[in-house]
Amino acid sequence: MVLGYVFWVVLSKITTADVIGISSTIVSIATIFFTAATLGVSTGVQRFLGKSFSENKFQDSQVYVKASIALMAIGIVTSCVVVLILGDWLHHVFGIGLKLLVVSIVIIIFSAIYTLFRSVVISSLDTKRLPIIMIFSSVAKLVLAIALVLIGFGAFGVTLGFAFFPISATILFTILLIMIFKKTAGNPEVTFKSAFRNVLAASIVSWIPSIIFTTGVHLGTIVVFGANGASQAGVYFIALTIVTGISAATGVLFTIAYPAISSMEDGRKRLAWKITKLTLLIAAPISYSIIFYSKEIMQLFGHGYISGSSTLEILLISTFPNIAATGINTLAYSYGNYRQVLAIGLASNIPRVLLYFILVPIYGGDGAAYSFLIGAVTGLIISVIIAKKIGMRIFWKDIMFILFVPIIFSYPLHHFEINGIVAIAVTLVASYLIFLKIGIITRMDMEDSLGVLPKNIGIPMLSLVSKIAKKFNRSY
Repeated sequence: MVLGYVFWVVLSKITTADVIGISSTIVSIATIFFTAATLGVSTGVQRFLGKSFSENKFQDSQVYVKASIALMAIGIVTSCVVVLILGDWLHHVFGIGLKLLVVSIVIIIFSAIYTLFRSVVISSLDTKRLPIIMIFSSVAKLVLAIALVLIGFGAFGVTLGFAFFPISATILFTILLIMIFKKTAGNPEVTFKSAFRNVLAASIVSWIPSIIFTTGVHLGTIVVFGANGASQAGVYFIALTIVTGISAATGVLFTIAYPAISSMEDGRKRLAWKITKLTLLIAAPISYSIIFYSKEIMQLFGHGYISGSSTLEILLISTFPNIAATGINTLAYSYGNYRQVLAIGLASNIPRVLLYFILVPIYGGDGAAYSFLIGAVTGLIISVIIAKKIGMRIFWKDIMFILFVPIIFSYPLHHFEINGIVAIAVTLVASYLIFLKIGIITRMDMEDSLGVLPKNIGIPMLSLVSKIAKKFNRSY
């Protein structure tokens, strides 16, 4: 995620906001279509892979992977055909020529495959090679994009560099999957037909809201481009990238925990809440300290991006409702309550998509941010109702502390005009010390939450937190 930020920071320094706007619009369009191409398979298959891997039934896992690839192949072909059909319209409205169209198709194909293969690796919990793959692919993407932009390829260079990430990641994940399954022997208990049917059923319920969500998130950039031009689209995209980056970075725990929760016979609700709380503990201090220093953050990308500070502030407020809804959604999905998953997805994203067309022409980037926030709130409301139905207990007192403690520190620091970097660092450290002192973070929380990580990562992290906590809270 850090390298993802570096990618756009560096490129915003060496090229214009117009180039960023065009590039981000192409990436947004490709992202919508690649999400459609996945058919939700990368999420749906995890429910079955988590159980088969935990029971060491690698033969069954292989069948589920093959069925997932077959399903996704159908989606990829369909999405690419639709993009080609829309080629003339995309050229007329957004100025996307043949070269950019080809790059967008490459992004669609390899992003879909990479997403599926990554989900399989995560389900196996053999995640120790993930950082190596991600870092290598991210660095290669950055280097190639910089070189192409400096040569003078403009938006084509940016998007081609961006495409190199899923290409290289797909190749490396393919090698890793071969290594995971190379010793598999014996006959599977599940047939290809039943695996295909089960994965399809589990995928569709997440696919529909996922398309709406992805469209809702990235449609803002596209609509801003159409209403206000490439430059404003670039500004909005950068603000959105910061917020979605925080969400994606903290959402890693949900991604890893989902197959583990799905394989549990008891304790799902408790673990889902622990993961949700820990995710909030990571994201809230960062998000709500950045709110008061949004201008400084946006200025890192260049003076022309400061106008997007209000957009960033609005988007950051959505962090809490998005995380809470994701936690409840993960639990509902682990139970196979597909209608509830669908309800949360639709409640979050239908209002968001509709409001884009109403608010963006009036308020520009801020209108897109308001639409995004409103969708997060409506999704949270439905999620809380569903949480009560499935018996998941939400500790609102803990949530209030997690949300407001960072503000207690960040607002005074901003009022006295303390340097942004220093203020954010102080807010983070002070907030976590308070959380430890009042018992918001407990040893049981850390054991449950970090237990889904590989032992060589989870155990050292738990040991470090325990040493710090004992100094501030004897009951830890």
